[in-house]
Amino acid sequence: MLGIINLMTQKVVHLVYSFGCGGLEKVIVNVIDQSANYDVEHIVVSLTDEISMAEQIKSPVTVHSLGKQEGNDLSSHRKLYRLLKEIKPNAVQTYNFGTIEYHLTAKIAGVPIRVHSDHGRGGDHPQGKNKLHNLFRKAISYLIDHYVVVSNDLYQWVANVLAIKPNKLALVFNGVTVEGDVVRTSNSTDKFVTVGRLDNVKNQKLMIEAFALAVKIYPEFSNSCLDIVGDGPLYEELHELINSLELQDKVTLLGYREDIPEILKDADIFVLSSNYEAMPMTILEAMALKTPVICTDVGGISTFISEQEAWFSKPRDIQALAHVMKNVKNNSQSRQQKAEVAHRLVFKQYSVERMVDTYMAMYGVAKIN
Repeated sequence: MLGIINLMTQKVVHLVYSFGCGGLEKVIVNVIDQSANYDVEHIVVSLTDEISMAEQIKSPVTVHSLGKQEGNDLSSHRKLYRLLKEIKPNAVQTYNFGTIEYHLTAKIAGVPIRVHSDHGRGGDHPQGKNKLHNLFRKAISYLIDHYVVVSNDLYQWVANVLAIKPNKLALVFNGVTVEGDVVRTSNSTDKFVTVGRLDNVKNQKLMIEAFALAVKIYPEFSNSCLDIVGDGPLYEELHELINSLELQDKVTLLGYREDIPEILKDADIFVLSSNYEAMPMTILEAMALKTPVICTDVGGISTFISEQEAWFSKPRDIQALAHVMKNVKNNSQSRQQKAEVAHRLVFKQYSVERMVDTYMAMYGVAKIN
């Protein structure tokens, strides 16, 4: 059952391992910014000192950092306990494996409603096969009121492998802001773009190498460019790769950016080359702006979009991705058709309003009349 609606302003704590640039963090930003018609006060608590994503929140919000040290830092539990006793939130939501252990702390601190959500398998085994972690998830789930997943493949994993009780398991798709009428005037196909943390799981290396191959073997790529938005541990490695392929004038690492909608509007084709994704926000954001999407067929992507809305490529396959990029570039009719279908899908099923309404019901938060 969802939380009982309380007529007083409710406080909701969002507990994350870090609050840097990423799709999960963007979901939290959207929940906070799009809940103005609810009687709620949001508080973000980051275990670590990385809180740069807070700059993107437009609504009033308090952000705390617990300064957690690497490894098992019991002091982070003490700090969180004291903070929760001071805040007295109605609900706390944790995200991914890195924060799930803190439900014991929230329980001891007397938080009435405890929510956990898996937006992927960050901080865990990439295929969810760590037996010790799975046993821990199962044990801690008895302290959780609502166990949320954001994709069908995660739902099957949590239901069948972790055996989380059906009455507390919920599938809540990520949501983005969608304009009802989006007009794209440019017919160019030269600017490719990707957005994401520069990390092994995102595999931007594959995209760069595929783009380099396309430039080498397809004449129509002579004026093309690739912009890579995001920051992360692989920045220097990707920079060196670009230099080694002599693509300095064609591939640009833009770093961390806050103007993602403007970048996606200006792009001609969006590309995602990940090794795994659950339900990536960047795909939804691109589709909401009618930017054609190419992505690797991994994780839960093909369970929420299909070849009617996007182009799929084999994961970890340079030649396959280069070939798909060429096909999309050369087929204007298909680009327009899929972009229109994708926009309608996001508008109908993956709006931020639907996502926010679902979470507010879990938190026990009332709408403002």
